[in-house]
Amino acid sequence: MTQAVPKIGLLVFDPGRRLAGHLDLDALLTKLTKARGVSLVARVDAPWSRAGRADIEKALAGGLIDRCLWVGRYTTEQKRKAVEGLAGAGLNPFMHEWCDLEEQGVLGPDLSASVRRSKAEALLKMSLARTRLLEPLSPVEVPAVDAALIVGAGFGGLKAAATLGGLGKKVYLIERCSGVGGKTALLSRFYPLGCDPRCGLVFTLDRLSRAGSVEVHCLSQVKSVTGQPGAFTVTVEKKPRFVSLELCNACGECLKVCPKDQPIRPENLQDVPPVSPEMGLPALLGSTAKAIHPAWPAPWPEALVIDRDLCPPGCRACAEACPAGAIDLDESAGEMTVQAGFILAATGWDPYPLSRLAEYGYGRLPRVIGNLEMEQLLAAGFEGPAPATGFNLSDLKAIGFIQCAGSRDERHLRYCSSVCCSATLKQVKRLREISPAVKAYVFYQDIRTPGFEEDLYREVAGMEGVIFIRGNPSAVAAAEDGQGVRIRAEDTFLQREVNLDLDLLVLAGGMVPAQGSEDLARRLGLPLNRYKFFESHLQCHPEESQRTGLYVGGCAREPMNVARAIESCHRAAMEGLSFLKEMVVVPPTHPVVDLTKCDQCKRCVEECPFQAYSLDEKGFPRLNLTKCRHCGNCMGACPLAAISLRHLTIKQTSAQIESLGESLSFIGREPVVLAFLCENDAYPAARSAVEQGLPWPANVVHLKVPCAGAVNNALIADALSLGVDGVLIAGCEDGQCHYLKGSQLIRKRSGDLADKLKQMVMEPERVRFESLGVRQAGRYVRLIDEYVNQLKELGPNPFKV
Repeated sequence: MTQAVPKIGLLVFDPGRRLAGHLDLDALLTKLTKARGVSLVARVDAPWSRAGRADIEKALAGGLIDRCLWVGRYTTEQKRKAVEGLAGAGLNPFMHEWCDLEEQGVLGPDLSASVRRSKAEALLKMSLARTRLLEPLSPVEVPAVDAALIVGAGFGGLKAAATLGGLGKKVYLIERCSGVGGKTALLSRFYPLGCDPRCGLVFTLDRLSRAGSVEVHCLSQVKSVTGQPGAFTVTVEKKPRFVSLELCNACGECLKVCPKDQPIRPENLQDVPPVSPEMGLPALLGSTAKAIHPAWPAPWPEALVIDRDLCPPGCRACAEACPAGAIDLDESAGEMTVQAGFILAATGWDPYPLSRLAEYGYGRLPRVIGNLEMEQLLAAGFEGPAPATGFNLSDLKAIGFIQCAGSRDERHLRYCSSVCCSATLKQVKRLREISPAVKAYVFYQDIRTPGFEEDLYREVAGMEGVIFIRGNPSAVAAAEDGQGVRIRAEDTFLQREVNLDLDLLVLAGGMVPAQGSEDLARRLGLPLNRYKFFESHLQCHPEESQRTGLYVGGCAREPMNVARAIESCHRAAMEGLSFLKEMVVVPPTHPVVDLTKCDQCKRCVEECPFQAYSLDEKGFPRLNLTKCRHCGNCMGACPLAAISLRHLTIKQTSAQIESLGESLSFIGREPVVLAFLCENDAYPAARSAVEQGLPWPANVVHLKVPCAGAVNNALIADALSLGVDGVLIAGCEDGQCHYLKGSQLIRKRSGDLADKLKQMVMEPERVRFESLGVRQAGRYVRLIDEYVNQLKELGPNPFKV
């Protein structure tokens, strides 16, 4: 089918005669009226206003034009309003092209009149070449599911679920423990108000219950995930509870007859089981629960739960005593399948196993515990003796705290867990409230209390009986009475040895990813960072998991306090809202594969940063539209140029390059550089150079691309074969790319390009790959100057006519 001849309206916006003051604009426009496809050349006034669009709308209605090439300087908002206004007159939003002569340095004061005129003409012809190939595009609607799935019912996950539920959204909340609340439920107090975390949990659970659209599934974990963003299918494994959620009212009759006392739950301990009941927290608290017990860590759902492997053989006492008939000791595991528009991983954290710090005596000395275990002692409120052991916090005379126990240590955790210092200070403050006479010794490397938590540090440091000792202990041994702890350390400030006898020693252990995180990452296809937390784009999109429709929040991403975890999960949930609807609208600028050219090399599948491609039954690449970020890396990777972004096709860019090849004389005998600049960093840097009035070399013509990785080697070869002297591809700094690895991918393809240049008998120095920051305008100008001088030494491109 023959393509219709384009009818281009070339529309010039030149307030204050900025262009006309430097160019013979009338002569240039008169010349372009004869260009192929141009049917209207006109000056316009404020086309984003109704009055400014009137003549253009008439031209559209009369069939005089069917697309627009806008010449001049427009803000993003002005462009948006002009496009939206003309959409009402029937012009498709993708039938617009913009040519800003100023940002290409045409108005630079150092340019001669002839160079200025010639370059402006060359740039306008390039824009016309692309405008002729514009196509009307429409968004794609993909069926979606109006439900979210949150993995992890800690405080962050609960808050996100309650908020989404309050908005009327269906939420499936999946938790591997028998109850909710995560580590927050084990804490004693929140800073700065000193309130009990259980109060916040009760408030949140009340909101969640009132929402009515949140399903909480405890003792559950994700088994598999299929589908796509907007329509995931998730299979969930459910362990047996042995107690009916529908029938149990937690009356407690079963607890009276259960013959099995269990020691403190392994999940409460700051180590991996087994831990001797004669050591640490088990020794201080003693047995705390029966084989049938309330849900843990917070008793919600309120129905009890049975640890079946602790039941004595043949015992059915609880089932016989239950007045509601709620107990089924033969219940088996099950599965359920749910549909979700997006998934949020809010799996939280676990404490670093302190038994790995043999020098500090955890698991070896009875009065050595971890900081999370100390929270539980404080939460229990031991102003009187513990029922099982007689242990009493208020009887203690001296307590030690060792900061960075295993953190910031090449042998253990290299990072800071960010909350340990403040947690210790909070514990010291609470201890002083319980027992004002207790002495607290804090051994530290550095005290880190960011933001307003510095107030807490100053308050505690000013308390009588609180001593800070810079330097961690070199020896920890049992006291002579066999109960306490003897410590030897060096105070590096006072340059003296410190020897202390303590009633209790608390180790401020660090935070590691929660158990099961790696399995979940594998099932979801999520990348992990070097510390095994879920990877994200921390600088700009911290909630992003690098997989579309899959989000990460809270301590699943990195160590953080409760407030930050709540904010993190909320942000992720709000980002995911775009997938909670009947249809997900996908912008039409996604890539398209020409299967007639494809040789099934799989490069697009392998190099897509977001795993948006799979292979169909015939081995051809198949794009998942809702996973795609429209970065164009697949277009750049394809060795046969069989993939094009819609609205930035290989054909459209080739037409621009071909037009440039016909206009290389605009700079005389000087070398011409074609620069492909990524829209996030390099392009703004180049534009900023013009705005700052930096001495801009006329030799360079730049094209904006979504990502440096979108530049196909065929385009580079085309430019060189048409006589362009040098090609620059400039993208983000490594590790800073919004599309993860665009600059790395373009360099990876340099080997293929080197072979192509060798076939063309072309010097490899004619192509440069550079990283450029968004504020590096000066560096960009210096780079172009240096590049032009290098090309002068190489001599003219042998293909230049």
